[in-house]
Amino acid sequence: MHERLKKPVAFVMTHESDASRTNSRGAMSIIALTLTRSLGRAGIDVVRIHPNLFDPSLDSKYCRAVEICPNFYNSESALTDFLAGLKTKYPGMHVLIPASDDCCLYMARHEEALREHFLLLNPNAKTLQKLKTKRLQYELAEAFGVPIPETYFPDGEAQVLTLADGLQNYPYVIKPTEAHKWRLAENRAIANGKKAVTVHCRADLLAEYRRISAYDKDLMIQEIIEGDDTQLYTFISYRSEKTSSLAFCIRSKLRQKPAKFGYCTASVTCHNDIVEAQSKRLLAASGFSGISGVEFKFDAKTGLYKLIEINTRPMNTLGIAIGCGVDLPVIAYNDVVDIQQKPATDWRDGTVWVWWEQDYLAAKELRSRGLLSYQEWFDSLRGERVHAILASDDPRPAWRHYARVVPQLFLNMIKSSLGSCRRSARMSVDRFRRILGPSSAS
Repeated sequence: MHERLKKPVAFVMTHESDASRTNSRGAMSIIALTLTRSLGRAGIDVVRIHPNLFDPSLDSKYCRAVEICPNFYNSESALTDFLAGLKTKYPGMHVLIPASDDCCLYMARHEEALREHFLLLNPNAKTLQKLKTKRLQYELAEAFGVPIPETYFPDGEAQVLTLADGLQNYPYVIKPTEAHKWRLAENRAIANGKKAVTVHCRADLLAEYRRISAYDKDLMIQEIIEGDDTQLYTFISYRSEKTSSLAFCIRSKLRQKPAKFGYCTASVTCHNDIVEAQSKRLLAASGFSGISGVEFKFDAKTGLYKLIEINTRPMNTLGIAIGCGVDLPVIAYNDVVDIQQKPATDWRDGTVWVWWEQDYLAAKELRSRGLLSYQEWFDSLRGERVHAILASDDPRPAWRHYARVVPQLFLNMIKSSLGSCRRSARMSVDRFRRILGPSSAS
């Protein structure tokens, strides 16, 4: 088969952050699935590189082959040697694309060796050195006049003690300076799936800092910008080394799970001149090239769009760009392999991207707080839609994913109902005892 391939193969690389993972609970890489489908639909052969076969996205019909690789958490040199060895199986220069922060950073660290065998659709090492932590991103933003939230980067507990006495705008959040660290299996207990931990007072701050710093010492303390999740905007783009911003669009979040500091479950395309201008300024200042997502939150108190983070690789919501008319994976691939194309800088507003089961849970959480009705949830998803996992022309990943997820959702609902029944029973018993009085205890 490989001898008949004409276009360079697109190798999409993912990693395994949990060595204990099994086939029954393999994680789904929405980023890799989106890349695979976009490129495959354009007639580009896609080969997935992954340490095991547990990810349901590997079942995509657009995935021509899967190469089981060493996990770079075990040995980066073994993975580099493995990738170099693929050249005998796939002759010629092909394109290597990261589908996670970890893979993006790995490719930058081994850029020189990998360039001998691949065209890299990845920011270069020099650029990533400027952007790999939020501290560096915020320093860049301040230098180029882009607003940031009130943020502190303590170097240890002594600085936190000093800082805690002067903070005036509680609540604050504690975040990692490198978000991907909290997604590692050994660090998931830090925030239980959230991107940040909220602290409401000095005592909270000190207690949580001491707890979290046992896992991760590279932390930041940041103000909470008021406003719901719809005030979060992301500039999703591909920036070329040759022609700067070759393609882009903007989306606003509708919901995330958990609310405030979780992962996006639904978003919608829109236009925003300030977000566009500030994003272009930051990417140009850093010399960035590749696919990225620059996120801001609107602060109603100051009227400013403040930088939240710069994602230096494709994001989960990459599919929204494809859905609104800006096929970033194909545009980026064509640029890397020197296929001429026009910039794609206009898009349709109102295209919705949704991750169904997670958005249902996000909506359920908001409904429990009186912030959203189910009718409002349905209404927010009307119109042109892009699904994170579902695709009529490629159903297998969704079948495999939901075969595991749906039973677990029902099991969680049953556990929740049983828990409510137990609480109601305990409350009834307590009320009965109060009615009978103290003598009933004898």
